[in-house]
Amino acid sequence: MKTDDLINAISADTQAARAPINWIVWGGVAVGVVLTALLFSMLLSVRPNFEAALGDWRFLMKWAFSLTLLTTAVALTMRLARPQWVSDTTLLVLLGAPLVLMAGIFAEMLTLPANYWLPTMVGDNALACVIYIPILSSLPLAAMIMALRQGAPSRPVVAGATAGLVAAGIAATFYATHCTNDSPMFLGAWYLLGTAIVTAAGALLGAKLLRW
Repeated sequence: MKTDDLINAISADTQAARAPINWIVWGGVAVGVVLTALLFSMLLSVRPNFEAALGDWRFLMKWAFSLTLLTTAVALTMRLARPQWVSDTTLLVLLGAPLVLMAGIFAEMLTLPANYWLPTMVGDNALACVIYIPILSSLPLAAMIMALRQGAPSRPVVAGATAGLVAAGIAATFYATHCTNDSPMFLGAWYLLGTAIVTAAGALLGAKLLRW
């Protein structure tokens, strides 16, 4: 076999191997969404003024944050699921969601007097946010870990943490429809704390379950 033919064959095998794990990861995401929807319907409900909230940019900012987190984490998870080294530079894709959040916080600070900043950040019922985001994340995190076990992550701790970010993105998207605190400052304090808890749990699970 000529060298060029060998290279083309290896390239074709590599491309063929990528498709299944991508589908498995997307399957994990889909299962996670369905399970979170079921769990959400059992534990919580959509806020009464949901339709009115759709006209408030601060509410939409919550979805902008959670969906950006979800999509960037899914993209990175598909890279991490393969037996190839993923550099720290590649992880910078995860800065998308924090940048969206920072833009929202800055915009709110421009329109809100400084003496309202702290009360707005504290909000009301923050504890529920910190509790329910991890709870709603539990099933999609399990689904993502199971999906990653079908691959061969070279960085299992990072892969597990990214699975946690996927799960938190799904959970936060659902929880945003229930939560009546729409301030980006509140989001930056309590949604991030809930997300950090899920990410840490994912890293721990990755360390134990994703090594090969």
